[in-house]
Amino acid sequence: MNKEIFSKAIGEIDTKYINEALRYTKSKQKILFYNKPIGKTIIAAVFFICLLLGLNIIYPFNKTSVMAYAYETNKKINSTGTVLSTGKVNADGSMTGTPLSFYIQGNDIKTIRYSVKNQWIDFIDWTQKREEFGVAKNFTVNYGSDQHDYYYLVVNWEPNELWEALSNKNISIKDLPQELLEDTIVLEISYRNDKTETKAIKIKLQDNGDFVASFDNYRITEQDDFVNRPDSEPIDRSILYKQGTKESKSYKEALTTEELEAARTTALNYYENTAWTVKEINVAENTNRQYSNENIEAEYDVGDIIIFDVTAIKNNENENRMISVARKNKNNWTVINEGF
Repeated sequence: MNKEIFSKAIGEIDTKYINEALRYTKSKQKILFYNKPIGKTIIAAVFFICLLLGLNIIYPFNKTSVMAYAYETNKKINSTGTVLSTGKVNADGSMTGTPLSFYIQGNDIKTIRYSVKNQWIDFIDWTQKREEFGVAKNFTVNYGSDQHDYYYLVVNWEPNELWEALSNKNISIKDLPQELLEDTIVLEISYRNDKTETKAIKIKLQDNGDFVASFDNYRITEQDDFVNRPDSEPIDRSILYKQGTKESKSYKEALTTEELEAARTTALNYYENTAWTVKEINVAENTNRQYSNENIEAEYDVGDIIIFDVTAIKNNENENRMISVARKNKNNWTVINEGF
């Protein structure tokens, strides 16, 4: 069978039957039209024509629809809004947990280009098959045909400017500007069958400190300048996966004992003005991916930056944190980044 045969078949249907069907009321059409032999003929003919033309009328989106899930909890991020349970802002302005880490599920995804409007994002591939990206604004992830990998392709939302603003104890959530209270991550998705679609995750900080995220279709407009930014470069794979080799940058070894102690003191002084009490602080591994964060740690050369892993106590509970200390001149260490 081909398109010409079905077209001819439709042409052979007497128009009086079609007109008769159209004269039925909607309620009668539902019951009577589908039970008539001619009704079934028309439905079957239309169905097969759609198949020949490549139209999917039963599951129109089953090849191009994707869903977003919060990583760790596996909670679906829906279009009406999902409260994120992995992180929030406390009444004292401190942050607990990571607000949003997510992964995408779908069929035969080729690539997804991620663009964040206000804050920052990074990408981790726990399968270690793909290029990864440190803290950035825009990047493109290659997904591939193995859908079992998709769960392990994690994008983290990094609201660094929000954290910095909240570190000022004189500022509360209601005092924050709108660009710190909400954000948008646009997903430009291409599939292996050459279809494309655009989705977006929208994140909002509520007055009670909860983060709410929604995931829905999105249309890029002229106002979305952030989508036009160039993609960031991936992290050097030698830093990612070659721990202990000569290719790894020796951040710790580049500093003297006195310099390390000065940086450590700067970090400890930072925590004295926070809700955390430091239980343990250690120099992070040279391979820590944070060293490659674009526009933050990556701007400093070896010998001018060091990262510490911190175990801190708040409300009688241990929290694992990270703090980056850097300098622009020999004796002036300062904290440039801190978080989970």
